[in-house]
Amino acid sequence: MRRPMILMLVVTTAFFAAVFGWKAFVGYQMDQSMQNMQMPAVTVSTAEVVASSWTPEISAVGTLRAQRGVDVTAQAAGQIVALHFDSGDRVSAGDLLVQQYTADDLARLEGLVAAAELAERNVQRAEELRAKNLISEFDVDSRNTELRVARAVEAELRLSIEQRAIRAPFTGRLGLRKVDIGQYIEPGDALARLEASDLIYLDFPVPQRRLGALSLGQSVEVSVDAWPETRFAGVVSAIEPQVERETRNVLVRAEIDNRDGRLAPGMFARADVQLETQQNVLTVPQSAIVYSPYGDAVYAVVEGAPQGDQAGSTLTVVNTFVVTGSTRGDQIAIESGLQAGMTVVTAGQQKLRNGARVVINNTVPVGNDPDPTPANN
Repeated sequence: MRRPMILMLVVTTAFFAAVFGWKAFVGYQMDQSMQNMQMPAVTVSTAEVVASSWTPEISAVGTLRAQRGVDVTAQAAGQIVALHFDSGDRVSAGDLLVQQYTADDLARLEGLVAAAELAERNVQRAEELRAKNLISEFDVDSRNTELRVARAVEAELRLSIEQRAIRAPFTGRLGLRKVDIGQYIEPGDALARLEASDLIYLDFPVPQRRLGALSLGQSVEVSVDAWPETRFAGVVSAIEPQVERETRNVLVRAEIDNRDGRLAPGMFARADVQLETQQNVLTVPQSAIVYSPYGDAVYAVVEGAPQGDQAGSTLTVVNTFVVTGSTRGDQIAIESGLQAGMTVVTAGQQKLRNGARVVINNTVPVGNDPDPTPANN
């Protein structure tokens, strides 16, 4: 009884050993085949690492402000009886903009003028009488005091009348009119915005570590979104003497000629301060950089060794970490990790892995211009 059972167990064990052995052999052969199988080459675009000479610059974003700008406001309460401007008018310093009601004050002024004239004649009579010793020195002083008081009251009323004639404090362009005839306004009420922007300022922050590279008179190129194809020329006119404690930045001001009126106060603008020294850098198109949490990298194209049964060399890529610098147009500076003359992938990186074979196709060019010009819309 035991011998048949032992024989059956031996036969069963041999059967399963043969099955599992066969499966292991097939898996091994498949692994070997997969290892020897060559992945298809990936089509990519490339560019050469180029040694260039850049003029270093400091770039920042700031806000444009007019050389002078104020809200024209009322100094005294009163009703508007005349408006001498409209929205958007260009005015000169001293031009009358708004006239408030002053009829009652003008009537009072006539009486005060007459009182001052009478006080002046009384002083003259008192001087004549004192010369004849007919009045005392005290009477003469009293008449002089009455004259000064009369003149002071007259001057005060004239000033009040003048305050109701609101004038442009400087030459510039007015904004939207905020008042109408017949409206009663209080001191401080805004009538319109007045901006003198023929010369416009750009205030922008610069990190304190770059302070030593700044000086008055340096050239500044300014660009704004409203005119993307235009670079406006300016110069550094002032540097804040104190560094901001919160940001450790220093505020810099550039002056820009704006007689054509294309720049408006309040615009955001990019400032590029041109430094005097030249800098030798390696550049690649910005599209070549692969950004990741582990660091910036590029795929460098190299001549690979023969793979599989194929003869001859192939092009492969090596994932190379780099340290990037400043950017200029389509280009980015490489501070370390590459050498001039190397070839890097500029399109198709999402399909690559380290050591992958590639085929180069540069029929569609990749942007690599340090000063690109946008196409006209």
